[in-house]
Amino acid sequence: MCTTAACGSISDQTTAAPAVESAWGAFIPSVLPAAGSTRSLIRQLTGLAGTPPEYLHRFAAIGDSAPIAEFDAIADAGATALLTLEPWIAGAGIDQPSHSLARIAAGAFDADLHRWGAELGAWGRPVLLRFAQEMNGTWYPWSIGVNGNTAADYRATWKRMRAGIRSAGAANVEFVWAPNVVTEGTTAFVDAYPGADQVDRVALDGYNWGAAPGHHWQSPADLFSASLATLRDLDSTHPILITEVASADGPSPEDKAGWIRDFLTIVDAEPRLEGFLWFQTDKERDWRFNSTQVSLAAFRDGVVGR
Repeated sequence: MCTTAACGSISDQTTAAPAVESAWGAFIPSVLPAAGSTRSLIRQLTGLAGTPPEYLHRFAAIGDSAPIAEFDAIADAGATALLTLEPWIAGAGIDQPSHSLARIAAGAFDADLHRWGAELGAWGRPVLLRFAQEMNGTWYPWSIGVNGNTAADYRATWKRMRAGIRSAGAANVEFVWAPNVVTEGTTAFVDAYPGADQVDRVALDGYNWGAAPGHHWQSPADLFSASLATLRDLDSTHPILITEVASADGPSPEDKAGWIRDFLTIVDAEPRLEGFLWFQTDKERDWRFNSTQVSLAAFRDGVVGR
């Protein structure tokens, strides 16, 4: 399946984008051992999956400092850090007009952005920086339609953020733009795209919440196929990531195992899909790929040797 608008004809010859080998990664609650422990949580994750992750995901609020110790642990494990930088006060809810996109775009947080750029640049190793993710949802202060935010505000904020990070010397940073798949509670994401010159990766987040109030079981194709097609049409050049993905358990243990196998089939069908990061935690649902033995076996079978 062609995954890029650039797969059209040049002269009279059709040229497909070269396929990439998709890697796997994860978010885990911590990458550092607990106080007084020497047990490596990254090594534990590797043991579960049967192969080491190539990406590990951390979250930070804009007022935080760069988690250098965590980055060191990730790099020492041979993985690449994906940092999600969130322009909010964590835990303060979505009603945060002080962190509206218009204020960020006007420069209210330039000092924080420059500091982040300086800290990431001083660290020096490669970092994938994902900023203000899932903007087409309704659950963050930077969501379009929340706190007066518009798609134009989002694009302006992204450009301000990127310029601020870059101007502070963070040449080691690559920028990842990541809307949510279009599903319940989301809107189209095309108008929020900041432009091909502003990103280094394009990405999607998508979760199968299962048959719970307000949700229904969604197959990987239900969740990802249409949004991946939109993303390919929107950006015909950059590598694609799935920066957050997971599934709830179903009535039968085999339901989640089958979901994982079907998801990996979608991953393998996307030539530009560089990798995916599983949300490996028990939070709103037990999202972990090892929530049952059969789902663990399905995941291991799919990622070992990838």
